[in-house]
Amino acid sequence: MYKDFLNNLIKKSDLNKTDYYVYNKNRHINNEKKIEFDKIESPSFKDYIVLDFETTGLSHINDKIIEIGAIKIIDNKIHSKFNTLINPKVPIPPFISSKIKITNNMVKDKPSIDEVFKDFYMFLDNFPLVIHNANFDMKFLIQNANNLGYKIKNSALDTVSTTKRLFPELKRYNLAFLCNYFEITNQNAHRAMYDALATYELYKILYRKEMLK
Repeated sequence: MYKDFLNNLIKKSDLNKTDYYVYNKNRHINNEKKIEFDKIESPSFKDYIVLDFETTGLSHINDKIIEIGAIKIIDNKIHSKFNTLINPKVPIPPFISSKIKITNNMVKDKPSIDEVFKDFYMFLDNFPLVIHNANFDMKFLIQNANNLGYKIKNSALDTVSTTKRLFPELKRYNLAFLCNYFEITNQNAHRAMYDALATYELYKILYRKEMLK
């Protein structure tokens, strides 16, 4: 089951599987508690927050958030942003740094998650969330919120499953492929704010497609 999750992991799909399994050796990630959240099926709303995390790995139990990129959208237009690097207080694995271009030196003087989470939580408010591969980021969001005594009530729309439903003819649904297909510019893929901006552009395409149905 977890292998299927990895095979279908979209945003992080270019992590080398061998590296990932070596890194998680003996970490018992298969025993992680399932995290549930309310899922939105239709991209029919115009006020929302686009969210993206970069992390030290794929496990919401064992790994840490190292970058937050969030964009508050009102009437399908950018209203405000929340963007910060985070000191995970653990080393970032070299193969992660090589993929997302975030180094230990870049985060060493940045705030920890407990220092920024209150402001981030207030930024999220009760807005619906738009996330590319929502299962991944929502697990990290809910786990960190629980650890710090917060409760996440936000529902989330997954742009992966939504794109599959509205554009079933496409061969792939990772963010890089969709940016190329829909001619969306992503100037720095695998950095949280840039991926969030690309997801925002994707959502607007999905919104227009849904409204034409």
